[in-house]
Amino acid sequence: MTEYRLASLENTKEIYDLVQTTIKCTYPKYYLPEIVDFFLQHHSRERIEEDIRSGMQYILVEDNCMIGTGACDGNHIGRVYILPEKQGCGFGTIIMNRLEEKIAENFDRVFIDASLPACSMYMHRGYKTIDHGIWECENGVIQVYEIMEKKLKKNPLRLRPYKDSDARHIVNWCKDEESFRNWSADRYETFPITPEDMNRQYTDSLDDVDGFYPMTAVDGNEIVGHMIMRFTDDEQMNLRFGFVIVDDTKRGRGYGKEMLSLALQYAFEILKVGKVTLGVFENNMPAYHCYRSVGFKDVESQKDEYYAIGGEMRRCVMMEIME
Repeated sequence: MTEYRLASLENTKEIYDLVQTTIKCTYPKYYLPEIVDFFLQHHSRERIEEDIRSGMQYILVEDNCMIGTGACDGNHIGRVYILPEKQGCGFGTIIMNRLEEKIAENFDRVFIDASLPACSMYMHRGYKTIDHGIWECENGVIQVYEIMEKKLKKNPLRLRPYKDSDARHIVNWCKDEESFRNWSADRYETFPITPEDMNRQYTDSLDDVDGFYPMTAVDGNEIVGHMIMRFTDDEQMNLRFGFVIVDDTKRGRGYGKEMLSLALQYAFEILKVGKVTLGVFENNMPAYHCYRSVGFKDVESQKDEYYAIGGEMRRCVMMEIME
């Protein structure tokens, strides 16, 4: 399980080592040696310790090992680094979400000085370049960087009951059959499906299952995510999540994690369940890491769950989270 928390002075060396390792591994692909050296010197132990003492530096820990860090000073985000072997798993999104949430308490916009390796991630999150800065490095080398800005959301994401009219948006979020099957498994005979197909499926489920809750995630007035919840036992203590999906044009902005967090809060605080489960195909690693980021863990079981899809048997990894 991942844990995000304020850094303490005893974390100084570990943060320094993480930042230095990440820069040495990633930045030479994008920058001249003089610029890489500049970044290494800029993120010194002294600067990191100063930020920790000021209450500005945060860390992300997985299974007692630090995997990422980030800082905020006023409404400015800085020093966001993820270990190279953990990049692409959604951990950068977790840190950015939490830093933006912190800044949103006092500001309506956030700024960041973007390095080349991270620019695309910031753009996906809604940041826009508003200016450029210049650093002078050794040997007359000039580093030009982007200063990016994002307006923070005033309306938080909310989870509401699914409406039939939502289907016309959701059915368009899977652009190919592979992603469609990762989402729906074998529940539909053909691809693509129509809004009528989706609504018919849910109508049948509502008739057949006691305790079936299709939900839609809404950001302001915009539909951005969808999932279902259903009880799997007569006592209604075990809940299963399914059909988890986010608008494909908005992925990478933390909507999946935020939607799941809201659903878990509803499950444990409102429905009063003891356990929530879900299944994810073993080839769907982005979804798997998203589920782990909110606390789901693999179920230790001798019996795997398989689905017959496209003439092959696909293994489904079962995950769970306890109250």
